Amino acid sequence: MRDKAIAVDFDYSLNRVEHIELKREEKITKAISDEECYIILADNRSVGFMIFDYRFFDQGWIELIVIEEKYRGKGIGVQAIDLIGKQCKTNKLFTSTNSSNTQMQKALSKAGFSFAGKVNGLDEGDPELFYYKKIGETKTIS
Repeated sequence: MRDKAIAVDFDYSLNRVEHIELKREEKITKAISDEECYIILADNRSVGFMIFDYRFFDQGWIELIVIEEKYRGKGIGVQAIDLIGKQCKTNKLFTSTNSSNTQMQKALSKAGFSFAGKVNGLDEGDPELFYYKKIGETKTIS
């Protein structure tokens, strides 16, 4: 249950309103019991977590990735995504982010993801952008 406390604390501290409204503690608890929640480590400490499953059209799906703010922009998320990609059982890995989350969009580009499409209506005024990565392909970061 230590992992649950770590993940819930990260999520709650970064966006308390979203954590409560979206019932994230329940989502995190289920992901941990289903062995779909991964704690992200850096500098020998927990710095975030990722929820990964195959619920998106039976494809690899990163549902949620949360990294402590002071560790963002350091390539940790890209490394975590790469590790999940190596474990992925399908030939494509999908994820999404809000249009307003430009930091995540940059991280996905660095991780070799391509834009797949946009869905309006999930978050009013902030479309959801979907991305995918073919597993086994690498992208040179410049």
